[in-house]
Amino acid sequence: MALEKKITIADLRKHKSAGEKFAMLTCYDATMARLQQAAGVEVILVGDSLAGPVLGLPDTIGVSLDISVALTAAVRRGAPLAYLVADMPYLTYTNPDQAIANAGRYVVEARADCVKVECDRRLLEIIRAMATAGIPVMPHLGLTPQRVGQIGGYKVAGKTAEMAIELIETAEMMVEAGATALLLEAVPPEPAEILTKRVDVPVIGCGAGPGCDGFVVVTHDMIGLTEGKTPKFVKKYADLATPMQRAFEQYVEECRNGTYPAPEHGYPMSDEEIAALKQWAEKQNGK
Repeated sequence: MALEKKITIADLRKHKSAGEKFAMLTCYDATMARLQQAAGVEVILVGDSLAGPVLGLPDTIGVSLDISVALTAAVRRGAPLAYLVADMPYLTYTNPDQAIANAGRYVVEARADCVKVECDRRLLEIIRAMATAGIPVMPHLGLTPQRVGQIGGYKVAGKTAEMAIELIETAEMMVEAGATALLLEAVPPEPAEILTKRVDVPVIGCGAGPGCDGFVVVTHDMIGLTEGKTPKFVKKYADLATPMQRAFEQYVEECRNGTYPAPEHGYPMSDEEIAALKQWAEKQNGK
């Protein structure tokens, strides 16, 4: 069902209080945003996951702030009613002043509702400063792709009881510091569910089990547009790559064999105007 009103953080909190789950998807352009809003997707994330499908980069490190802000603005134009979350790129929030200035661009220029920051408790004061400045912020905990160089790859977080407790305590610190919502990636379902019940803000899971308040996956993964392996937690709902490629192949073939464009694809002139044009051309050839 298409969205009929603007989704706010109050709506997401109501979902949490009522035990109603909600969906979140990534998006990087106005066309996809329009389709997602029409499908009833309440939360849209302009993630730095755009690195692969949009920019062709091997990881998220190369995503720039300018590109991310521009694409967030495009998504907002396509989905004015969705709760719009924007991912802050690598090294754009290394200190409070920088974080506030850069996050402010998403809110002011792109009209984002919230910014997402990959972090741990070392960035607690940055989260607090952003919240104090009036910027809705969503800490991203667990597996943080921007830090894979530090942790040595894409690894599940919170697998031991000790690690899970640390994760939960860190998340609670973030909420105390003013976090608007939380995102957990690649976390076992048990600590994710415990945390979700302990905090009063919405908790969105990305491979964190069914106990979270909402769930997010990369759109390109779930509709079959990702080349290669996708994460274990992604369910493939469609294979759009195959029909898209077939359409491209048919177009190429018809351009080559003269089938396209056909007469019905053009804008014909009247017989009188054609005659006048030919008369002019003949005169030009006779000069």
